Formats: sequence, structure tokens, C-alpha cells
Amino acid sequence: MTGVATARIAVDASRRLGMVDRNLYGHFIEHLGRCINDGIWGEMLKSRKFVGADSNCDGLPDPWTLPVARDPQLVVSVDETQAGSGVPCLRMRVLRDDDRMHGVAQPGLALRAGATYSLQVWVRSEGALREVEVSLGGERVRRPAPGEQWEHWDLELTARWDAADARLLTGGRGEGELWVHAPSLMPKVTRQGGGFRPEVVELTRAIEAPIVRWPGGCFADAYQWRDGIGERDSRPVVFDAAWQQYEPNDFGTDEFMEWCGVVGAEPYICVNTGSASAEDAAAWVQYCNGSPGTQWGDRRAEGGHPQPYGVRYWGIGNETYGGWEIGNVPADEYGRLFLEFAEKMREQDPSIKLIAVGADPVQLPEWNRTVLEIVGDKMDYLSVHRYVPHTRDDEQREKQYAAIVAAPVDIESRLRMVRETIDEALGPDNQVKIAFDEWNVWLQAGASEGIAERYELRDAVFAAGVFNALHRLADSVTMANLAQLVNVLPAIATSSTGVWGTPLYHAFKLYAGRCLPVVVGCECEAPTFDAAEFGNIPALSEVPYLDASATMNEEGDRLALAVVNRHRTDDLRAEISLAGIGPVQSAEVALLCGESERAAGSEHLPEAVSISAAEIEVAGDSFEYTFPAHSATVISLRTN
Repeated sequence: MTGVATARIAVDASRRLGMVDRNLYGHFIEHLGRCINDGIWGEMLKSRKFVGADSNCDGLPDPWTLPVARDPQLVVSVDETQAGSGVPCLRMRVLRDDDRMHGVAQPGLALRAGATYSLQVWVRSEGALREVEVSLGGERVRRPAPGEQWEHWDLELTARWDAADARLLTGGRGEGELWVHAPSLMPKVTRQGGGFRPEVVELTRAIEAPIVRWPGGCFADAYQWRDGIGERDSRPVVFDAAWQQYEPNDFGTDEFMEWCGVVGAEPYICVNTGSASAEDAAAWVQYCNGSPGTQWGDRRAEGGHPQPYGVRYWGIGNETYGGWEIGNVPADEYGRLFLEFAEKMREQDPSIKLIAVGADPVQLPEWNRTVLEIVGDKMDYLSVHRYVPHTRDDEQREKQYAAIVAAPVDIESRLRMVRETIDEALGPDNQVKIAFDEWNVWLQAGASEGIAERYELRDAVFAAGVFNALHRLADSVTMANLAQLVNVLPAIATSSTGVWGTPLYHAFKLYAGRCLPVVVGCECEAPTFDAAEFGNIPALSEVPYLDASATMNEEGDRLALAVVNRHRTDDLRAEISLAGIGPVQSAEVALLCGESERAAGSEHLPEAVSISAAEIEVAGDSFEYTFPAHSATVISLRTN
């Protein structure tokens, strides 16, 4: 199908249809699996505050353990004696001075030879304990026992070899007790960068993430924000009822705000309506946006952040319609709850933008209308979530592929239905926009796996189709957030020592890096296919193999034509006509592709899916171009 044009794309730059809000390329992070802890945040130790299950029945929370199966000279316990906080400490009692080190270990640590690791820890001792010893990766540090007053040590250990399963050993020599509180292990470069994994920071900056939603998701309706502020080592460990895991609260409001500053993203905070009050939410707004002199503004300043953060975007609850959500309520009750929260929050900062919980218009057709009729224009955005297909069948790969790459057609239809409901409920002149603030391909990865989906090029083709749809909906949808940025349904994936972009990441890099702010006329005619029902994706007929959107800069001298070829096996040649722009001076093609639709990046083969760029010649007001199978392409044109 490469020799003769089988499709037509007509671009009319004189038809300016709307503005693309940069927030359409937004992201979402949640305290789930390895998204934040062991993803964005660089802490290497698990259970560093000694809270968690003890599967070995050795008195130590997993994965802490004894270096030997049984040490008759050592008694260990997690003790309520605290270092000025509510966080438990580890108590090690050495029964006899046999000139040997007795202590505990944490295995499973990945190290790189020559890298320096920073261990920060609070210690104190009692009795005749003589010495404290710490070892990691072949390096050992010994220090005199600290005595009965707590001391905060900052130790550096340089690994002598690469290791996938190294152990951190900590203990004492002599006869007496060693108390250990809140040990923290990070690569030195990570510690110097504020605790954020630098490779994740670098990749996030590279896609210019404009806005990031946090802390959830389902986690948000279990989150007590006060647990995540103040001195990090003293923050409590809590059991997260949403995802059934322990949350150390090392990454809280201040860390999120600092991270957003580092990566250049605007913060979007979702408040807890499931298990917290409107007063709690208002206090959080004051903590973020209040001036010194207010109760929570002073608390923020005491923590080293005197200037208000100025958080503009606030979501009131998450998926409150769902039986899985903590604080699930009917639509009318949620509408009244929203008004209560909105009033209290705006008392602290009238300028904030508020996002209300909306629902899928097909699954819950009455939810949005009920909420809109109660809340009216007190909301700035109505939120919509959509994951597809919520099932996996690798025995029917062609059917699965067709449904997923066609799904953006259905997503666009559903978002148009939401827009119609908003206009019917509030009138055509309303200012309420849509926040498509959770969307992705979600096959069958479960919570027990940290929802760590492995993405293929197919899923990048899906994402590119969503971006084209969002361009067409730019007047209605002004925020969209891929769920999620790191490791959980990820754009960015990490191992203990490596970081790489998934195919979804490259879709963001292609579109966010090359598409422009003004949507212009673009019509596409192409052969079509039918996609059978698959999971929660309905049967779709006459889906065009080619899908296109066109954007332009405000000066009118640059144009970006974004084209998706959904065909699994065939290249498609299209005749492209241009109107409303001057003579083309230069043209570049950026192509997102791989060897097959199943191509997927990995730590050792990160470029299996990648973007390649090349210049092409465009003469006159029309040209032909062949779009490779299972690909996304942006053709960038300059007219002067």
C-alpha cells in the first residue's frame, strides 16, 4: 500500500479552531506501588522507621533481618522509646563483649561499583558498648559508641563492586545497647539533589511535564496531609487503607512542591473528602498558599519554606462515585460535599481553581448532571477518568491491538458527551472545563504487582490518538493527566539502578515537544476498519486507519501535522494539501516507531521504541508522504 496514495489529509491553517492548553500533556503521581517510593523518591531502605510485617518472626520488620540465623549474644526489638517523635526505634542489646560485631542487616540493595552512598541515621547507646560498625558493598565504617544522647550521623560508603543483592549491616561491639532511629540510605548524588532520583528528574524535564496531580487517586481519600509535613524522620508511618501498604510519609507536601519546582511542573493537589473534613482541606490550602502570620503558613515557614507555594489547582475528592473509593457517596451527596469544601477552601484563597469529581457518561449517565445541577459554576473543572481495556488476551493479539488503537475514537465520543451535559446543565456560556485527569491503557496488572504494566508500541499509538482527540477538543478539555508518570502504568520505568522511557513516554516527547498552541482545520480521509468489543472498549466500526490533527504557532509561520497510522502491518500513503499558510521553507519529519507493534523499551534496550527525525522537501501546497505501520508522526513545517 506504499505506491499509491490511499488517504487524503487537508490542512487549512486559516481556520483557527481553538488553543491547546499545555496542561493537556500533564501527568499524575500517586502513593501506589513504586511510583513515588522507589520511583521518584530515592530512598533505598524499606521499613526505615521499623514499622511493618515480621514474616521471619525475628522481631524485625521486613526486610530487616539478622545476618546469621541465630545470634545468641543479640536481642533485638522494636521499641517505643523514641527520638523525640512518634516513630519507633530499633533496640539492639549485645549480651557479651566477644569483640565481634552483633547487629542487623537489610538485604536486596543494588549498588554500583565506585558510587558513594549516604547513610543518615540517629543513634545512641547505653552500657559498655564500645563501637558502632556499618558496612555496605565492601566498605566498612567504625565509630566510637555515641553515648546516651541521640546523635545524627551522616556516613559515606563507596561500593567496591556492582551488586544486585548487597546488604547494609549495622551493629555494635561491646556489652550494652545500641538504639537506631530512622536510618536513610541514598546515593550521595541523590541526597544532594533533594532526595529525588536524578535520572527520573532528567527524563521528566525532557518532556516538559506542565502539571502533575498528587497524591492520588484512591490514595487521596485516605491521606491525612499533616502526616507528611515537618521533620521527615519524625513523620509517622501509617497503613494506607486504599492500597493496603505502609506509607512512610517521607514524600509529603513540601517534597512534592520542591520536586515540581525541580522538574518545572505546576502542582495539582487532590484533597481528601473520603476520610477528612472541609476544615482539613482548608488548612491544607492555608499551608500551601497562606502568608506567614497564618497558623499553617507559619508551620510551612518553620519548615524552611517562608514563601507561599501558590498552588492553583485543587481537586475535591477522587472517583467518589465508586464502591472501591473510601468515602463513596451518591452524586447528590457529593455535590453538597463539594460546596462545603469549596467554601472553606476559597476562604483561604479565593483565586484557586477547583476540580469536581465527574464520571464516565456511559457507565454512570446521571452522575455528572446531578453534580452539575447542585454545584453549578462553583466548579472550574469537571473531572473524567478512562482506562482501557481492563483485560488482557494475548491469544487474540490482533483483536486486542485493534481495540486499543481504536479506543481514542470512543474516548473522544465520551468526552463530547460530557461537554454536552455541562452545556445542557449550565447553559452554553458556562466557563466549566473538563479535566481528563486520569487516562491510560490498563490491561491486567494488579495492585499486588504495583500495577506495573509493561507497555508496547501499540500503547504509544493509542496515546498519540488520544492527543489528536484532545487537540480537537481543546476548547472543552484544558487539562489531561496520564496515570501515572513512574512505574505504575508508567511513562517512565525504573529499576534499582536504571531509568528508561516507555513507549508512552516517547508519545509525550513527540507531541509535547513538537505540537503547537493553535488548533487549525484538519480533515482526514482514509481506509477504515472495524474493531470488535474488547474488555470495556465497545465495538467500533469504520475507524479510520489514519488520524490527524494540525496545530500552528500564533505567528502563523510554523505548523505541526500530527498523524497516527493505526494499521498493524501496512504503511499508508497520503496526499497532504496545505491551505492558509505561506510557501514552505523547510520541513522536518519526526517518527515514533519500532520494529513491530510489540516493541517495548527496557533498561538494557531503551531505544527499542524511539523517535527519529529527518528533513524532507515540500514544494507547493501539496505533497505525498508514506506513514509507516503502527506509528505516530509529526511533520513540522516552517514558512519563513
